[in-house]
Amino acid sequence: MREPPAGQPAGTITILSLSAVEDEHAVLEQIFRDSSLTLYPNCRVALRRSPTLASALAAVRDCRIPIVVCDRDGQSEAWRKILQATKGFSAPPCVIVTSRLADDRLWAEVLNDGAFDLLAKPFDKSDVIRIVHSAWVRWQNRYGLTDAAGKFEEPSTGT
Repeated sequence: MREPPAGQPAGTITILSLSAVEDEHAVLEQIFRDSSLTLYPNCRVALRRSPTLASALAAVRDCRIPIVVCDRDGQSEAWRKILQATKGFSAPPCVIVTSRLADDRLWAEVLNDGAFDLLAKPFDKSDVIRIVHSAWVRWQNRYGLTDAAGKFEEPSTGT
């Protein structure tokens, strides 16, 4: 099992932001920092910035990352490549695709191809928190639980 990135405290949810646009990382970081809402009790968000597909793929191979927010506008196929690269993982990330052209056609395409959801740009704080929270709960229910110290544990098999 890959652990959270080195140097991050227990109880930290790592979200990988894949975008060549630095301002998009900054906006997401601000949303998570300023939000009075929490994604999960006793957990903080650590946004890991990745400007290229290659660096994002290296990050998801290096450590367990439960959520990837992937810009479709600058790198139209990157989200599909992330899904492909992680489909054999024991706990693949929930991939959230972002786009300025977030219409019903793209939403259906994103969901049908296996991503978690589509997020419209410019980012709306409540939409970002709602979708990321839903992705975290889904990932948590499928692949792991956190103990009182916030450390990841494998889900119980009931045996």
